[in-house]
Amino acid sequence: MNTLTFIWAGPTPLVLELSKPIRQISVEFEPHGLPMFVTLWRKDGTGLRLSSDMRDVAERKEVGLLQFGHVSSPKVGETVVDISSAFNGPNTVFKLVIHESGASVESGVVLKASDDSEIVVVASASPYLLALSGVLPAPYTFKPEYPLDRYRRIPLT
Repeated sequence: MNTLTFIWAGPTPLVLELSKPIRQISVEFEPHGLPMFVTLWRKDGTGLRLSSDMRDVAERKEVGLLQFGHVSSPKVGETVVDISSAFNGPNTVFKLVIHESGASVESGVVLKASDDSEIVVVASASPYLLALSGVLPAPYTFKPEYPLDRYRRIPLT
């Protein structure tokens, strides 16, 4: 089976970056109102930016793969949301893995806070976009690439 892992080139393990306390999340939307980028903002002012890349897994079949990078400030026009103080402590992190056409693809993450509330960021049903749960108010609709029960939820180590 072909395995496609998260795209991350940082100096520390990704699990350490994702488990850090979070104070805010910012979202950059595309013109139709769907998330293109989601940034997790930490207490020290640094951000971890998530986006979706598309990878071919079979003829005429592609799957979203999450990629991560550091940023130092929100872009102009991003929506910034304060999140529950439960995420101010170390968070538990899970990766969401989809098995499709003989490939295993790391397509999403779940951040679980001390009170069991969760934030989910996963590749969207729309190419190169994200689906975000646990942060945005209505009327935003959570539309992942696949139903959540199709993903394997695996602790990120």
